[in-house]
Amino acid sequence: MSGPCPEKPQLQQRVSDPFLDVGGAMGGFLCLNSRIALPKAGSSRSSRLVTLIATALAFSAPIGLQGESDDGWPHYGGSLSGDRYASPSKITAETADRLVPVWTYRTGDAASGEDFDGEPSRFRATPILFEGKLIASTGFNRVFALNPGTGEEIWAFDPKVDFSKKYSEMFTSRGVAAWKEDSDKQGPCRARVFLGTLDARLLAIDVDTGELCSDFGRRGEVDLSAGIRRYRKRDYSVTSPPTVVGNLVIVGSAIGDNGAAHLESGVVRAYDARDGSLVWAWDPIPRAIDHPGAKSWTKPKGNRTGGANVWSVMSADPERDLVFLPTTSPSPDFYGGERLGDNALANSVVSLKASTGEFVWGYQTVRHDLWDYDLASQPLLFEHLSLDGTTRPAIAQATKTGFVFVLDRTTGEPLHPIEDRRVPQSSVPGEVAAKKQPFPKLRLHDTDARPLQFWNFSEEHLAACKRLMAGVRYEGMFTPPSLEGTLLYPGNPGGTNWGSMAYDRSSRVGYLVVSRWPTIVKLIPRNKFRAAEREGTLNGVEAQHTEQNGTPYGMARTDLVHNYLPCLEGPWSTLVAVDLDRGEVLWERAVGTTPWVDVGEKASKWGYINSGGPIVTEGGVVFLATTYDNMLRAYDGGQGNEIWNWQLPAGVHATPMAYQLDGMDYVVITAGGDLTNGTGRGDHVVAFRLEGKSPSSMDK
Repeated sequence: MSGPCPEKPQLQQRVSDPFLDVGGAMGGFLCLNSRIALPKAGSSRSSRLVTLIATALAFSAPIGLQGESDDGWPHYGGSLSGDRYASPSKITAETADRLVPVWTYRTGDAASGEDFDGEPSRFRATPILFEGKLIASTGFNRVFALNPGTGEEIWAFDPKVDFSKKYSEMFTSRGVAAWKEDSDKQGPCRARVFLGTLDARLLAIDVDTGELCSDFGRRGEVDLSAGIRRYRKRDYSVTSPPTVVGNLVIVGSAIGDNGAAHLESGVVRAYDARDGSLVWAWDPIPRAIDHPGAKSWTKPKGNRTGGANVWSVMSADPERDLVFLPTTSPSPDFYGGERLGDNALANSVVSLKASTGEFVWGYQTVRHDLWDYDLASQPLLFEHLSLDGTTRPAIAQATKTGFVFVLDRTTGEPLHPIEDRRVPQSSVPGEVAAKKQPFPKLRLHDTDARPLQFWNFSEEHLAACKRLMAGVRYEGMFTPPSLEGTLLYPGNPGGTNWGSMAYDRSSRVGYLVVSRWPTIVKLIPRNKFRAAEREGTLNGVEAQHTEQNGTPYGMARTDLVHNYLPCLEGPWSTLVAVDLDRGEVLWERAVGTTPWVDVGEKASKWGYINSGGPIVTEGGVVFLATTYDNMLRAYDGGQGNEIWNWQLPAGVHATPMAYQLDGMDYVVITAGGDLTNGTGRGDHVVAFRLEGKSPSSMDK
């Protein structure tokens, strides 16, 4: 840890961050701000419950967030805090069964893959409600605005991305952001929608007309490839919505980061919302010794490592002038011999001054990442309540490992115990794995190195799974990649991904999906890689091969599954309710099914891997859509029991959203996977509305 920071750090447009120490028992905690005293020792659980009841109303509104729209869902995560909380809402456990579908909008942007080199389209966006319009983006980067009550199209905008060539993040667009003048100014572009594109542009669109704002950048767009060293067309993109704080549009990037050691930097940039001029830029990777993470890299000066980018969604606390970045792994993902050291501030929650880009603090969740355990989940901002009733502004970061880190929002100091544990070491020549990794109190995946429990679905399935695991190394979580092959459990699709967390401000409960999806990674010496790539298999099954240029090893990767069914016993995917104040699991329910095959009674309760995440209403109802059985479900947030469901026209890769319009409650979801009937992909936006009287009213 570092010492206290100046109370009023000097503000500057281009920041040269002071040198700070990294590492220690807290997982890589850095600070450029004064500390807040830890709360005193707590009282009994019963007195805590009294405190919760007494303070619940005080925290039922967003804390420390200003400048929110009157619209019910003006940001991708509902609010800038990323809590996915629908308020006001009359949807409760007693009324949820009155939800019925009221309209469906078809974007027309769907492809089975026949015209795109076998790559099917995806629809991953969560709409926002802004200036009375429901606005989202398709996988083709087309933006549309709908009447939120009827689903009627108001306008549509096509940025004309060239899809004649393949992008590394093909058909991925999770949504848009929005901004409006803080005055009563009228006229063109008084309010704007911002979209980042696959071909590396930032666009400003007039919310009233759907036309580009000509005064933003060059005729409505900013070229995000400008100033990016080693820029690779179609490998450097934007796939998540920007974050708007005040009059700044803050944008990250998606990088095809496993192709080489020396790639594009993961620089995060802020642009003026009015004219598109660059205000600040901040690179998570040190290039000089005065960077705050420099001491954790063996060669920070002239560092050519790429990645550590922010491809997911940022959160912000405008009152404190803070923006929070979930950074990813440095390049390449599975070999770190060219980037020795702990590699802060990659795989970290990073806090910057939103107005200047000045570094405030960072907390590293994975040191020297060799597993592609980047932070894919949007940070959640909430108010932490201790047993004695003391509150602190907090941030919760869910990870691909199934961990949840709970930190002080102003300092990055852990609010729950975090243990530094020794982890397995690398046997690969040139690699030096981190000796220890941080293990927080809230762990939602088994971390013990116990013998693997293979699922005996059938003799054929079990035999295929054991062949796939033959010779593969596994010594528990954080077993490094090897020349023999290593099991990553959970693998990089696992834990909590971009679906992120939801948080009920009234009950003070957080909700998240945790997938336990195993993968196998094998490092291949350079002189053998081409032959292995041509063969295209790993232990006899089809595998992805990536070069990792600039290193001595290529890489092969495949899932530990057979016929789309996991080899290990479940649960495979669960919805988990957590007490973020105490760091405890309240309940856990399997989510998703395998409708194409009967897996038996036991395995039918294990769920199935899921892409999107949950939302929660003011009435305590949690909504979650599942990918492979095409279902939208509602759960009682208090008990976890399923109280309502509806089959959608296609699979879902997105998170729902909800709002009130004319006193009526709506829940909206985009469905963009395989169609339930027939061929092709989904392109549906489906809206549900709360109808009729409650059963209790009807009885009267």
